[in-house]
Amino acid sequence: MKFTIIGAGNGGQSMAAHLTSIEQDVILYDVQTDLIAAINERGGIKAEGVVEGFFASVEATTDIEKAMKDTDVIMVTTTGPAHKHVAKAVVPFLQDEQTIMILPGYWGALEFRNVFKEAGCEKNVYVAETESLIYTCRSIEPGYVRIRKIKEGLEFATLPAVDGEKVKSQLMDVYPQLKLTDSVLTTTLNNTNPVFHVPITLFNAGRIEAEGDFYFYPDGATPSIVQIMEKLEEEKRQIAEKLQIDLASCQDLLARFYQVEEKSLYEALQKNPAYQTGKAPTTLNYRYIYEDIPYGLYPLVKLGEQLGVEMKTAKLLIETAELLVDKDLQKDGLELSDLGLADMSGDEMKKYLIEGVKQGV
Repeated sequence: MKFTIIGAGNGGQSMAAHLTSIEQDVILYDVQTDLIAAINERGGIKAEGVVEGFFASVEATTDIEKAMKDTDVIMVTTTGPAHKHVAKAVVPFLQDEQTIMILPGYWGALEFRNVFKEAGCEKNVYVAETESLIYTCRSIEPGYVRIRKIKEGLEFATLPAVDGEKVKSQLMDVYPQLKLTDSVLTTTLNNTNPVFHVPITLFNAGRIEAEGDFYFYPDGATPSIVQIMEKLEEEKRQIAEKLQIDLASCQDLLARFYQVEEKSLYEALQKNPAYQTGKAPTTLNYRYIYEDIPYGLYPLVKLGEQLGVEMKTAKLLIETAELLVDKDLQKDGLELSDLGLADMSGDEMKKYLIEGVKQGV
């Protein structure tokens, strides 16, 4: 099977190495010419950790038409802010029966479908997303990655949900850990990034800006900060209840991803082996604010408000971040209109998620 990987960051390079190691045909695409040139100059991708070896057959390119040619599965590993640009870039080259998988979803399936609709795309493609990136990994330098873990029991969904079994059967031999869930809002709401990253970053701002390193989770996730996470998680739970979505708790997700079974979220964060060596960022100019707020908390607030949920904690975190960085983080945030969900009731959303059909359309 041929895989096109869009995004040559930590996840994209790790995925390219892993898929090549299990004898899949891979092409890696990114818009960053210097990054792609450095990977090609190395002659492939070196991996260490749970995947070991040098994979010379990985082809890297900045040519989207070349990357999309005769591919079966398009794996999107970019950050959330790039999703709309990627969706627009691939539209001219889509073919019937191709699958697009966004890792992690971060509203991605909804955004891709909305872009395709606006572009008048009539190709019969399958759009799916996962609740998290499947790899715990780090790019040490271009063409050299460390993969600490390949997650187990990772949920995915399709838009519309009725396409789920088709995508599952296509990918089950490559990613047997993928488990089908009910809707792409389940996978998006199960994304722990805004719940974990934003409170730890904001309430450790002084440590981040001071000299000296610290470990993001073991040092940064103190009991009081985890308490804020749990309040934010409760707001997500109320949204899920309105949509009759079976949402996993953050503690359950850590158990499923990393087999960390502890009595509390605080203990699970502290004792997760995969979190022990990750250093905190050294600046607030980082994706934990500039992605996880406009593409994480902000659309979450908008969805909650549309469904009648009071989003007090999420709003306060956004306002605190804006005070710290002295910027309007909501101005360019992801709107419900970008997701095709504007002015929908909860029942209308549920129908769209399952069938891909909007009322009156």
